[in-house]
Amino acid sequence: MSSPSIELEAQLIERTVAKRNETLLSAEETAKKILQAAERERERIKAESEKQILSIVSSELRAVRDRIIGKANLEGRRTLMSAREEVLSALYDEAMFRLEAIAEGRDTKIRYGEVLKKLLIEAISAIGGEEFIVSVNKRDYAFLKENLADIKEEMKEYVGDVIIRLDAKTIDAIGGVIIRNPEETKIYYNTLDARLLKARRKTESEVAKILGVI
Repeated sequence: MSSPSIELEAQLIERTVAKRNETLLSAEETAKKILQAAERERERIKAESEKQILSIVSSELRAVRDRIIGKANLEGRRTLMSAREEVLSALYDEAMFRLEAIAEGRDTKIRYGEVLKKLLIEAISAIGGEEFIVSVNKRDYAFLKENLADIKEEMKEYVGDVIIRLDAKTIDAIGGVIIRNPEETKIYYNTLDARLLKARRKTESEVAKILGVI
């Protein structure tokens, strides 16, 4: 039969062991929770990192795509502009050839004398007044010097009885006239060259719109 002191000691040992086991169990559960939380955090960080990497890659891919598209658009614009210049140059050369043929009398379908008279009337009407100085090329100077009286008579219906003096200093042009008043405060360029250049600029703008380069 055991003594009371021995039984008490045994109970204390049992309680101590139970307490230790309880503490160990609690520690294990706490450690497990910490490990689970750490794993979740690791997965979150991993997912976030992958997301950031994907975002960076996507951004780089978009930049590469934009560069490729931009380069293609630029090359396309250059091709269109080159085609535009080629077309306009061909049209300009053809128009220049035809105007030269008309001015030199090689195109018998159009009377250049009538063209010159219309250019005179247009320029005089634009400036207004009663006296004008007319500059023309060497060929047209000879023609006007010989026919000016008749031309003035024909022009009366449109501009009235005006005074026209020929400038002895000829100009370098396919044809047409440059007219100014005696005070030289007004001047009107009505050469074939100027009209052709104006037409080309207008055509350039229209062709550019059609090609979509402006």
